[in-house]
Amino acid sequence: MKGTKVNWRSDFPIREQVEDFAGRERTFVITCHEGGLGFTVRAEEEGGQGFGYEFAAYSETSPYSALGRVRQKMHRGLATRHITGSPGGHTLLHDRLTGRITSDGQRGVVLVVDGTPLDIDDLASILGSHEGRCFDLRILDALE
Repeated sequence: MKGTKVNWRSDFPIREQVEDFAGRERTFVITCHEGGLGFTVRAEEEGGQGFGYEFAAYSETSPYSALGRVRQKMHRGLATRHITGSPGGHTLLHDRLTGRITSDGQRGVVLVVDGTPLDIDDLASILGSHEGRCFDLRILDALE
């Protein structure tokens, strides 16, 4: 529709449910922010208190393009389970660990994997069971 401007602000925030690897529905709040160079769309798991799943995407041209990418990330990210066990006894299910880096608010680093917070001791325990093996550590931009 030439000449009309889409009011994307009225479409956000969005509450959306996505099924995880265990068949459980997880609810996300999806927000959009317009910056000087484009749109950033973020999906945060409801009730995660900062330690749940989070996904983000960026588009220079359209919030809906970023929304499509963030939805793809949500479905892909929730489809695979990376760890099993309980605090202090987590085990890798694959040869790959994917998640995000955050903090506990007390200057401690927390990795969120499968929507579960892991502290440095949990990570050390996981890595200790793979002693003698090699690893490839990559830090990625959440918007990519």
